[in-house]
Amino acid sequence: MIVLLLILLVVQSSFGFQPSQGPIFFLQTTTTTTTSTRLYDSDDGQNPSSFEGSDMSITEYPHPVLRKLADDIEPSELGTSDFLKLCDEMISIMYQASGVGLAAPQVGLSKRLFVYNHLGDPNKPEFERIIVNPTILEYSDGVELEDEGCLSSRSGQCQGCVCRASSVMVEYVDPVNGGKIRKRLNGFEARVFQHEYDHIDGILHFDRFCPEDRTAIQPKLDELLAAYTKDDGILEPDTTRYANLQPIPLPKKGWLPPVVESMALSAKNKANKKKTKKGKTSGGGGFGGGFGK
Repeated sequence: MIVLLLILLVVQSSFGFQPSQGPIFFLQTTTTTTTSTRLYDSDDGQNPSSFEGSDMSITEYPHPVLRKLADDIEPSELGTSDFLKLCDEMISIMYQASGVGLAAPQVGLSKRLFVYNHLGDPNKPEFERIIVNPTILEYSDGVELEDEGCLSSRSGQCQGCVCRASSVMVEYVDPVNGGKIRKRLNGFEARVFQHEYDHIDGILHFDRFCPEDRTAIQPKLDELLAAYTKDDGILEPDTTRYANLQPIPLPKKGWLPPVVESMALSAKNKANKKKTKKGKTSGGGGFGGGFGK
């Protein structure tokens, strides 16, 4: 059965291995399956040119908005009819694309805002989340490897393996009254949140690929570059933000952070959290992960 997801998930079968020499690799393992996924029933992978009930469309790489550190939502915007209408439109677009998440930069808006329903089921609106001015306060030492794709790089055409924390502690504000919400997310919901959070920090999922996977999708990225008609495209992420990604990008296929390195990253995250400005950066030097499709 083809499952239509904005976040393209192909769970890797078993990565809890130990090399014969060197540090032990740590992964929180789960029972996994491999699922063939795609976003749209179109052979060319093109995004829809429009969505019912909205003038917004999908913003594709290398548009500069996808590389910007998005702006905070102002307190005066919260609860207004215009802001809530925007959130409703984003949720509608997410469902029309048969997806699980959508970040504001993906519809051309440099705002620290994203929506998701990690079940991807419009009949279960109780799982819908509107995330405003979020911060990732803590990343677990445990990590998981799964394939991800993104609408902003035409879905499955540019999918590859991404390492994400299996659990995150997050904080964001209520879209109506501005009250703070803090919670721990686990599993696939944590992955969705991290992917979307990446979007509002100007990070795309393939920035986290190992060199082999990045090389494999480069011809498709080149096609997107050729299709982009302006001269303001930005190809790579900000170097400082990239250097502080958590978990770190995969250095090679099948790699996982060793326990010692993972603990060091966690300690760095906790230390940097004290310096974090509300809503602008995560506790780990300005990044979470995130999913947005």
